[in-house]
Amino acid sequence: MSTYRVKELFGPTIQGEGVHAGRVCVFLRFAACNLACTWCDTDFSPDGAARLTAADIADALSRLDATGSRTVVVTGGEPALQWDAPLADALRAAGFRVHMETNGTRALAAPVDWLTVSPKPQFHPPGVTLAELEADECKVVVDDAVDDETLADYERRYACAHYLVQPCWGPGYDASLARAIALARKRPRWRLGVQLHKWIGLP
Repeated sequence: MSTYRVKELFGPTIQGEGVHAGRVCVFLRFAACNLACTWCDTDFSPDGAARLTAADIADALSRLDATGSRTVVVTGGEPALQWDAPLADALRAAGFRVHMETNGTRALAAPVDWLTVSPKPQFHPPGVTLAELEADECKVVVDDAVDDETLADYERRYACAHYLVQPCWGPGYDASLARAIALARKRPRWRLGVQLHKWIGLP
């Protein structure tokens, strides 16, 4: 029976980012990522990760979902490295709507209900490129590598309904925020997004 490397399962909490910011949900965070972004704020290392079956994950999330939101945010790390049909089927059978955030480098082995692509090609190692994906939302974390042409490229690549620029949390936040605001002003299809959970002290 297949198992998945799971860094943590938690909730109920709120989604802090993107179009669904403020929505009550539970989280499934996978271990492992194929990128090494210098400003990543997530511990996705395999250290301490549990090996769980699809049934284990569905059962644990059902117990955590005390509010009955039946929305699970699947993230990482990079969730597309492990996401597959057995897990998708188990979560669907348990009544969950699946929202996933991916770095966009891998095609999904099974469908999700909402796909957020957060591309970071400035951190791609040799041979890693962006996959062809149909996204609901494109969210770009703004650092010095992100400019007007970057956003124009993403508009051409992802024909989605929602585009967001998000300042990079941590040292240099004010400069990143100012850059994100300037980009949103220049390209009105893009909205400013902030990490709500950081400001209100949630995981």
